[in-house]
Amino acid sequence: MRLSVDAVRPQLRQVGGQLVVADSSGLAAPEWATGDDAIWMSIPAATPYELRQAGYARAGGDIVAVTEDHCAAAPDWLTNVLAEHERLPDAAAIFGVVENGSQKHMIDWALYGVGYITAAPPAPNPDSHPSHANLSFKAHVLREVAATEDAVLEFRYLERLRNSGYEVIASDKPRVTHVQSTGVATTSSLFFHNGRYIAATRRQRMGRMDWLRAFAPGLLAGYRTMRTLQIARSKPSLTAVMYRSAPYIAMLHVLHATGESIGYLTGPGDSPRHLH
Repeated sequence: MRLSVDAVRPQLRQVGGQLVVADSSGLAAPEWATGDDAIWMSIPAATPYELRQAGYARAGGDIVAVTEDHCAAAPDWLTNVLAEHERLPDAAAIFGVVENGSQKHMIDWALYGVGYITAAPPAPNPDSHPSHANLSFKAHVLREVAATEDAVLEFRYLERLRNSGYEVIASDKPRVTHVQSTGVATTSSLFFHNGRYIAATRRQRMGRMDWLRAFAPGLLAGYRTMRTLQIARSKPSLTAVMYRSAPYIAMLHVLHATGESIGYLTGPGDSPRHLH
């Protein structure tokens, strides 16, 4: 978590901001977290979406920006977030670029490709489903549109906003760097459990595509693999390395889709405790 926190803290004074950290570890908060510019929320054993929703609810100010523990925000991240919201007053949410900070191993490139290719440089794909790695909201929107049912997941919440007529805008200005290198076994486990966790959340409101995901994980994984590589072709600096990591990309999509199938049919099991 320090990777993310240490990147954001120096920026708070520049913008008069406040840092809200939602932590499920059960460990004691650091000494600096008692200042006026920080709120440390300890919610032991909470799931990731429960942590983030608690953070959104606790955050003050007119703009709420979020990133995650694997991401180091650029030194001008908060400045750019605020500038973009001022430039785009009608934007309910703005999502930015996610760069890859783990480039040594093909499995790390595959992780990045599967999770963040739509947000890769030079700019995020405008019609993509943004993650919570680099995302910000007008605070009044969070109050006007409740995050209920499966919309507690950010990509589903943003879909709800779009369907309700709100603008969700991509920007190449706010940037974060995703740093995660855990090896093949741990990365594989993470994707399986993440798929199961997401599907278990979505199973309370299943549509036609959800049933397809539940019963045809192989088809889903194949489609997603081809889509990831297709999007990579629109990112010139990443095309070659994405194709070199294609076997791992396919493997991670298979594991995620398999986890989804199990999650839809049986629920989350113990998958939430495998995530962070």
